[in-house]
Amino acid sequence: MQAEVLVRSRGQGHLGLRSAIRTADAAYREGQAYLSDAEFDELVAELQQLDPTAPELLTPGGGSKLLSLDKQDLSDWLAGLGAAAAGLFSVTPKLDGCAIALEYRQGQLTAAWTRSGADAMHLLPLVGTVPPRLSAPISVQIRGEIYGLDGRQSTPAAALRRKVPSGNGLVFAAFEVMQSAANHSSQLLALERWGLPIPPYLLCGAAQLARHHHSWLQCRLWSELPTDGLVAQLDDGQQRRKLGVNSVAPRYALALKR
Repeated sequence: MQAEVLVRSRGQGHLGLRSAIRTADAAYREGQAYLSDAEFDELVAELQQLDPTAPELLTPGGGSKLLSLDKQDLSDWLAGLGAAAAGLFSVTPKLDGCAIALEYRQGQLTAAWTRSGADAMHLLPLVGTVPPRLSAPISVQIRGEIYGLDGRQSTPAAALRRKVPSGNGLVFAAFEVMQSAANHSSQLLALERWGLPIPPYLLCGAAQLARHHHSWLQCRLWSELPTDGLVAQLDDGQQRRKLGVNSVAPRYALALKR
């Protein structure tokens, strides 16, 4: 099914890609996703090349797109970082939920959207850990994750479809200040200072990344959280900015999974 969708949409040019993205997004929001995150991002990347102003690429309020994470081999990824691999890395749990972005203007929550760009403001009243106002009157976009304490991705997905009557068990964690040039650890501290919940995190060198991954595989690291891996990323803001992102994922971050 996935291969047929990808081949057919590519053969129909940018109009076919736009249609495929809309259809896949609708299926995702109905809990019937038939494309993986990587396959969906492939379609988005191709549409960006053909028609960068397509409405399917826009998010509410002109917000930034939520990219997926690279999943290549750890040693290959570190080699590709070059000299930057000698620096510090931040490691956070890869929470198994729904990626979401929040926009605050002058400290007031004004917009929220999912990875596909779908509006998610209706979901936020169900999540008690999303503050309607920050402790500082700043304008910022924030990337995070909504997840269920029961560990099932279907819980936040059902809420997005407006099928959950209350927010019991839904939690938000803020992971990143989008388009920030600050170190990632500094971003997390700022998010916490503004009143947003953040995930636990570690700072380490490249040599410790494999060890932390092994600890997670052995259920000895953040086993109390619903995770499907770890996220390792360069901490240094200057290096992150220099490496940048490709059309699908940031080059400075990697998902470590089973």
